[in-house]
Amino acid sequence: MILINELKQAALNGGADLVGVASTERFDGAPPGHRPEDILAGAKAVVVCARRIPVGVMDGPATSYQQAMNVIHAQLDLLACRVALFLEAEGGRAIPVPADEPYRHWEAERSYGRGDLSHKHAAQAAGLGRLGKSSLLITPQFGHLVHLVSVVTDVDLRPDPVLDWEPCPKGCTLCMRACPADAIGEGQRVDQALCRSVLLEKLPKGAIIESCWACRRVCPAGLKRVKSRKAG
Repeated sequence: MILINELKQAALNGGADLVGVASTERFDGAPPGHRPEDILAGAKAVVVCARRIPVGVMDGPATSYQQAMNVIHAQLDLLACRVALFLEAEGGRAIPVPADEPYRHWEAERSYGRGDLSHKHAAQAAGLGRLGKSSLLITPQFGHLVHLVSVVTDVDLRPDPVLDWEPCPKGCTLCMRACPADAIGEGQRVDQALCRSVLLEKLPKGAIIESCWACRRVCPAGLKRVKSRKAG
């Protein structure tokens, strides 16, 4: 299919480091209200793009990490809009899902938020990687050092194969033991309230930043540094 190759190349040219496609059938297990069809009636596919996180920010001040995330999220949102416009130029409809906030689902009593669409599950469904024990997406090329964005479309795109791959070494519990709040449990479960209790820091001028990524720092998958920018 010429369209899928052109789409992927356009995403890579627009700044994506990885791009994959998932069919909507792969989201049947998503919670009601958070499936592709809930975002776009008649949805047939989800395009997922990833951008790398600079490795160095893992060891730098939290302010540098936060600003890098802000920049990457903005770039991903711009990329998603460009992918959506590409698909609409082909006669379809497409809706970019925000890379981070805003989203509607928030349960204040347990500090639990859920995006309109789970990017990490979308990325797994699109063959970009697999969820690790920390619940972070881990890719063969860049480990967990990626952030994600998704575009829901009614264009019938050929889906990529889901990876048959186990990203975490058997018996490894580094991320679980490193978490200062004991927020990471078995089965890729993370208690958001516990995580947020150590993740978020209020600076003297009032800004709130994410200052704890102990799970990322200790994970061996974070050392992945393979370059890959070819359309598949």
